[in-house]
Amino acid sequence: MTTKPVGSLSLLEANAELAFLRSEIRRHDDLYYNKAMPELSDPEYDALRSRLYAIEEKFPVLVSSTSPSRRIGAPVDNSPFAKVRHRSPMLSLENAFSVNDVEKFFARAAKFLSLDLTAIELCGEQKIDGLSASVIYNDGKISHGSTRGNGFIGEDITRNLTTISDIPKTIQVHGEVEVRGEVYIRTEHFNSINAEKISAGETPFSSPRNVAAGSLRQVDSTITASRHLQFFAYYISASDNVLDVKTQVEALGTLRDIGFSVAEHRLCKNMADVNEFYRAIMSKRDSLGYEIDGTVFKVNSIPLQKRLGFSGRNPRHSVAFKFSASEAETMITDIELGVGRTGKITPVAIINPVSLSGAIISRVTLHNFDEIARKCIAVGDTISISRAGDVIPKIVSITKKSNNKMFEIPLVCPSCGSPVTRREGVVDVYCENRYSCPEQVVSYMEYFASENCFDIVGLGKKQIEEFYTEGRIKTAADIFRLREKELEYGPLSKKPGWGTISVNILYNTIEAQRHISLWKFIMALAIPGVGEVTAKLLADRFSSVESLIAASSDDIAAINGIGTTLTKKIRRFLDNEINAAYIRELLESVSIDNDTPSYGVNPNGKYYRKTIVFTGTMTGISRERAKQLAISSGAFVSSVVSSKTDFVIVGERAGNKLKYAQGLGVAIVPEEEFIASVDVD
Repeated sequence: MTTKPVGSLSLLEANAELAFLRSEIRRHDDLYYNKAMPELSDPEYDALRSRLYAIEEKFPVLVSSTSPSRRIGAPVDNSPFAKVRHRSPMLSLENAFSVNDVEKFFARAAKFLSLDLTAIELCGEQKIDGLSASVIYNDGKISHGSTRGNGFIGEDITRNLTTISDIPKTIQVHGEVEVRGEVYIRTEHFNSINAEKISAGETPFSSPRNVAAGSLRQVDSTITASRHLQFFAYYISASDNVLDVKTQVEALGTLRDIGFSVAEHRLCKNMADVNEFYRAIMSKRDSLGYEIDGTVFKVNSIPLQKRLGFSGRNPRHSVAFKFSASEAETMITDIELGVGRTGKITPVAIINPVSLSGAIISRVTLHNFDEIARKCIAVGDTISISRAGDVIPKIVSITKKSNNKMFEIPLVCPSCGSPVTRREGVVDVYCENRYSCPEQVVSYMEYFASENCFDIVGLGKKQIEEFYTEGRIKTAADIFRLREKELEYGPLSKKPGWGTISVNILYNTIEAQRHISLWKFIMALAIPGVGEVTAKLLADRFSSVESLIAASSDDIAAINGIGTTLTKKIRRFLDNEINAAYIRELLESVSIDNDTPSYGVNPNGKYYRKTIVFTGTMTGISRERAKQLAISSGAFVSSVVSSKTDFVIVGERAGNKLKYAQGLGVAIVPEEEFIASVDVD
């Protein structure tokens, strides 16, 4: 894309640039809508579209029917979900960036209606930064739900939408009713999920919207259910005129009355009201607890909305008044490499300190080396950075290139000098010297002593670095031999900053933490990909560390919530002799308690540690909900009936699984009996 003014472009230049813009926008639409992996910030993406619209307006002869300006979203990819055609298009909104833009938009709407602008009332709403979805009800019960997709065809994600508590399972409205809204995740849950991914050595999600989008498109709806998704409704339509709704404000009130959550909104009678609402929402943006990227203003009268219809890919009755990005310009002065507890080497840009969103920023994550190569980042580059809320600052773009050479992937670990590797299927670079790389060992021991693992209060990064440098501790197992090390290194109480009382407190804490639950012990091993949830699943499936080590790949993969990829990571870790030796060394110093389940399961329950298979159609609850209840009762859910199966739960129209189970003498439990014996809320 050139920076040449549109008015100065020749027909040939315009045609060439349109080809580039259309290709880029299609690529970014696919990344945003289908893969939930956007590469561009909203302002960058909006700039591409604005340029496209300007050129097409200047050169109408070059407008194509397949142009992104004539299309909504992205073509629905070859996903595992069935396709659903929407009853009416789910359109994207035109953007405005000032009150003047909003006024011009609705002036055009007023002209289309042959009305004066002062005669048109607007409804202002928060613009939730999530994923649009549609839910269809028939006679009060959910029929199906779908994503927006390309605006005309979406994906059937009914099972996943039913896991969201903000979406009522039944409503008191007869006939066919469609409700549309935005699926989102609260900041606290986003941070919690990312903390777990980081603790498991995985790359965190880049934004709450990506979590919401990725969670909605999970084949296993139990994963969706675990993500704490929420839903703000903003649209309702019913057949046979059963709802007497004349305005958008009334529609939002009706949605709230029948059980939906709706975002903050206000009736606006003029542009002063529009500006006031926009500023009010912007002022509380960082304290809402969820992400918004602007406000939306809609013609309040629904009959007028219908008359206005839509033009191209946008409705004529609604516009998005978006927030300006929180960005600042600075220069990269250095690029440092850090080694995490899993060995992952992460590049961080050191920048000239700059104030952004109320904070002084001096470091910016570069994510991975593919990101550096894609943006051709070098020390000395002038960059634009952005930061939303408490999200880690990131580079939006390079505004001025230096003459320095692009930063390259290191060949050896910056901490220990060992050769680095790239693991199969990941973009990150790793140091595999797990137990001897200084930075990696210190980072791991800090994690080992943290609250989620052994919870050794008073043993933080500063103390661990001090002991490691001195030689008192070289591995995490040495922590439990710290008192004995005094024979070699002298009394700890004689060291600067230590005294008899503080040393005794530390030693007593270490002794108290020698007794640990199995799931926390598994967490403390820092197996790649294993966070708290997976550690608890493994602890509930296997009675001891020895049982876990002896488990086959099939045994591990059979656990609901652990797939083939994660199973390979777990087995690769356990099969490594160096790791095995470390586990044996650690077990000499600690004892493990797994007499009770990891997360409140009743060990005396009928299904505790039993293998269950479901067959037939569940009528009282959904199949996925039944599986969740079984798992929460401590059961192992399998899809195959075998001699190891304890119970087969039977719904309507059960097939061959039932016959096979009867032949094996497996206990048969009717659906009604199963529901009555578990805690259904």
